[in-house]
Formats: sequence, C-alpha cells, structure tokens
Amino acid sequence: VLPPSILPRSALGPRTMTNTVVLKVAMMCTGCSGAVERVLGKMEGVQSFDVNLETQKVTVVGTVTQEEVVAKIAKTGKTVEPWSD
Repeated sequence: VLPPSILPRSALGPRTMTNTVVLKVAMMCTGCSGAVERVLGKMEGVQSFDVNLETQKVTVVGTVTQEEVVAKIAKTGKTVEPWSD
C-alpha cells in the first residue's frame, strides 16, 4: 500500500485533512472585507474563517488548499499573497 502522499488525489476519496491557510489580502474598507467574507462563507470545504480588516490578515480553516482560497478571494479583485510574519 502506498502512503497517501504518493497516491493520486482521486484515490484518496473525499478530502478530510484540515488545513489552516493564512493570507494577506488588500482590503481598504468594510465593503472589501465583506466581499471576502461572502466568498469564503459560500466556499465548499471552509469550516471557519477570520477576516481582519485592520491587519489585512485572512485565516481560513477547512479542507481547502491555499491555492483554492487564493483563487476564490482573487475573484473579488483583491490582491492576495501568503502571510509572512
């Protein structure tokens, strides 16, 4: 039996591994943060999220990848990049 990291994604069945994705999103107003909250709230696999307008930090917990979250937020027109401490 191959370890999960070697199996093709389709062989793993439904994704069950929970990830935490932390991003910096350019948000200037409550309308901006509201748009990000709306798309995350509708995104499949998202269990919880926190959008901080003041620090421009977005934290997402769920069975989603960073790439999926970046693509979804980018559709709002916001600039998105990985968070760096």
